[in-house]
Amino acid sequence: MARTVFPDDLLLTQVRVIRTYAALARPLGGHTASLRHQLIEDLRRLYAHPYWAEPGHSYADLVELRRAARARAAWVEAA
Repeated sequence: MARTVFPDDLLLTQVRVIRTYAALARPLGGHTASLRHQLIEDLRRLYAHPYWAEPGHSYADLVELRRAARARAAWVEAA
């Protein structure tokens, strides 16, 4: 499969989604409302991004976006 180049804002939004899911998975003592609101807003931005309106994008592109975002998040955390 050819590597897909994603817009930076789309990639960074997916990184925020991954980090928010990770934060929600940790015990926070019930203070999750702001994280849930942030997650909803980031997911809205992610799926409504103009990139997906271009013809030829598929579910495979979404999977590749998630892989690229995980790699970027891991690279930033390691630095």
